[in-house]
Amino acid sequence: MTGTSVEWLVTGNRRSDGPSTEADLSLIQRLDVDASAGLGALVEDERNLDFVAFQTRWLRRKGINPSAVRILNIRGDSMEPTLRDGDIALVDTSIEDIIDNAIYVLLVGNRLLIKRIHILISGALRLISDNPVYPHEDIPANEAEFVRVSGRVVWYGRSI
Repeated sequence: MTGTSVEWLVTGNRRSDGPSTEADLSLIQRLDVDASAGLGALVEDERNLDFVAFQTRWLRRKGINPSAVRILNIRGDSMEPTLRDGDIALVDTSIEDIIDNAIYVLLVGNRLLIKRIHILISGALRLISDNPVYPHEDIPANEAEFVRVSGRVVWYGRSI
């Protein structure tokens, strides 16, 4: 026996009758969704692919609620060198405010984009690609309601 409960394997939650340890893990859903670091991927399905384990203590130290984050795949090169094609991004869906110059997952129409957001004095949103080959796009303040911010990227990972 490994000492691992069936409940933990299925839900990622340990039984409450045992002592809590610093090694407690949160299983974060990796969705079958590609956030486009390019021209925009169509959103068709949010099927769960699998789970990635993060230390709950680490997430909470960063101010992240483990139940409010998802992992998405990055497709395209517009956010290079920061995010590369094939990376995965941990996205906090519980955001309430936009932090200037942070990276967000955005739903524009039916396109799912991943861009850096700069808030202009006029109230417009500037969507910035880190790759200088791609021009920025300004969304006027009166059209910002058509842009849905799905979450803020709080971590990314990549294969070597």
